[in-house]
Amino acid sequence: MRTVGSGRAVASVVLVGLDPEAMGLVRETLAAEAVLPSSSISYADAVEVVKRSRPDVCIVGIGRSLDAALALAQALTKEAPHVTLVALAASSSADVILSAMRVGYKEYVVLPNDAARLRQVVHDAAYAPIDDDEKGLVIAVTGSKGGVGTTLICTHLAAELAAIHRVICIDMDFSMGDAATMLDLTPKDNLVDLLPRADRMDERMLTGSISVHRSKVHVLAQPNDLEKQEGVNPDDVYAIVRAAAKGYQYVLIDVGIHTDAAAEICFGVADIIVLVATPDVIAVRDAFRRLKLFERMGIEKERVRLVVNRSRRNSFVTLDDIQQNLQIGVSASISDDSKTVDSAINEGKLLREVSRKSEVARDISSMVAIVTEDYDEELDDDPSTSGGGFFSSLFGR
Repeated sequence: MRTVGSGRAVASVVLVGLDPEAMGLVRETLAAEAVLPSSSISYADAVEVVKRSRPDVCIVGIGRSLDAALALAQALTKEAPHVTLVALAASSSADVILSAMRVGYKEYVVLPNDAARLRQVVHDAAYAPIDDDEKGLVIAVTGSKGGVGTTLICTHLAAELAAIHRVICIDMDFSMGDAATMLDLTPKDNLVDLLPRADRMDERMLTGSISVHRSKVHVLAQPNDLEKQEGVNPDDVYAIVRAAAKGYQYVLIDVGIHTDAAAEICFGVADIIVLVATPDVIAVRDAFRRLKLFERMGIEKERVRLVVNRSRRNSFVTLDDIQQNLQIGVSASISDDSKTVDSAINEGKLLREVSRKSEVARDISSMVAIVTEDYDEELDDDPSTSGGGFFSSLFGR
């Protein structure tokens, strides 16, 4: 996941070895800065909990058992080096502070005297860039125009990746999201339910709102009822995608075709943008316009993967025509097989479940290579740089 802007973030915190009084002080101090658990855990359980939940900050009470607190810091420094460790004490002691710093604690605080410093440490942890080893690859899928198969490709690519990876598919199309319908799911919770809580978002809250498809894809869907979503806060979208990138190896986002505030955030943080078009003049022209929009948004062409859906051997608009006019290589083409696609959609099945031998199922399976390390940009056909093409007048050239 790429870092963009400052986006409001909130830290996830694990509390260890705190008595009720210390818990109260922490809650009062961090009410607006962190997602806090309902209770403190024991020193013995801390390593396993931290490894599983991967919080930003671990606050450890050292007054109840100094030896256990020091041993825990040594263990967490090895097992979870990404976590910011904070020692919480009832009073200051030069010897204890020195011992705490030696074993890996970043800060030693006494509340309420050091409340401002604790808030700053937690705030910094929330905004810290996610290490490459701790973040998932974010893939935004968008269409050149409506009806090109964006949702089909996003959900099926997620299903292919889920065979060996931890994958989430987020439906970010607030106008008419259909990812859940495409996968024959009836979610209890959805993305809109999460937005009011996005300022407290963490992996635990996110996974509590997803639905799981039989392919093992986790899905964060749009509501079943069509509701007009006005004023979606980009910071809330960023918080949700960030939490997903921390919890999943691949985050696929169905952005749809609208370039709203949510879409702009998704394009900004995406490692890869899959642009779907069909081999017809209108779709290719709209793909050209969208690529120009990406350029104005500062999106590097190297992040874009052009996918041509419903490709036919005798199409009036060929792959060469598309490449010459868009000045970008076609990363993948998907065969036109309306019979298999219609059966999959109507029956709520994956394409491979309808016909594993179909060309369209095979082509989508092969798409995995364009979003993994197997992809090599040099394999794309080199688009002509002549700036021409038999319908180049449609592109304002």
